[in-house]
Amino acid sequence: MLARNISLALVLAGSLFTAQAQPSLQELVGEAQAEWMMGSWKGTTDNGDTFSLSFAWELDKKIVVMKGAAGEMSYLGVTSIDPTTGEPTYAGYDNRGGRSKGAWAEESGDMALKLESTNPTEGTRKFAVVFGRASDGGLDFRMHGVDDWGYLSYPAMA
Repeated sequence: MLARNISLALVLAGSLFTAQAQPSLQELVGEAQAEWMMGSWKGTTDNGDTFSLSFAWELDKKIVVMKGAAGEMSYLGVTSIDPTTGEPTYAGYDNRGGRSKGAWAEESGDMALKLESTNPTEGTRKFAVVFGRASDGGLDFRMHGVDDWGYLSYPAMA
């Protein structure tokens, strides 16, 4: 009888643990109030280059695909939930042979993508791209250095 009760308790505990699953990427985007970022954006950089950027849901809203181009560089990135940590993680690639990995975080009310990027000509560098909502409803986009402790450097690089 005792073994049966212990077995039943373990089954119930297991089902309760399963019911408290990690939040989905869609839920995390909603909590961060970042749904407005979805879509296509175009703009001009500080030095006059044009850039385009898009965020789109894929695979039943399990991933977000980010595509962009600035000058002669184009890139593609995928954000998904890391199943071991439950945190949103990023993997990206560019047309110059570069690869990036990173994680999203909130930064003073904006969304920051902290990256470690490696490419054949420049080696490895750390930086962050901060996305904010501009007063006209557009996308504000800043690039910052990242120090050894993971903090953003101010002022923005671009």
